[in-house]
Amino acid sequence: MRMRRATRTLFLLTITVALLGAAVYAEIARERTLMPRPLTQIDPLTARRLEIRCAAVCRSRRFERRAEGWHMLEPYDRPASAEAIAHLFAVTHAPIRTRLDVHDHDPAKLGLAAPLVTLIVDDVEIAVGDEDPIEHDRYVRVGDLLARVQDRFSARLFEAPEGELAEPVDPAAPKPE
Repeated sequence: MRMRRATRTLFLLTITVALLGAAVYAEIARERTLMPRPLTQIDPLTARRLEIRCAAVCRSRRFERRAEGWHMLEPYDRPASAEAIAHLFAVTHAPIRTRLDVHDHDPAKLGLAAPLVTLIVDDVEIAVGDEDPIEHDRYVRVGDLLARVQDRFSARLFEAPEGELAEPVDPAAPKPE
């Protein structure tokens, strides 16, 4: 049985598309293995509590997930901005640029002996220290992991609580201490 020219061309094109699809899939898989690992594996959809403890550079804040969404508990008792919460969770997935050996570095010299900010999600603590003077990365510690991550988030951690509320605060209202 002889194939007609159109059928043969269609068959060859189908094989070519399948091979190109397999090549694209293989390249995506290869690139995924080369991607930097995230700081944590925290799932923002299952997290229940979020807290930001500040040394002297910002104000501490506490949030909790409720049925209607995230709610700030401290310093205000008001609904939180979903966008602000998403930006805070982005910190937990910051790509690690450099892993450091905890035993080779003095936490005090990295600003981690008394961290500038500690982000706590449920029971996971992320200590945020000083900025690397050359690469401008931020030193962070999560348990035994000491790393440098790109500093794209510190402004969010140091933000005023009023910017994390779903609705603006009445300026005539007394400010919390």
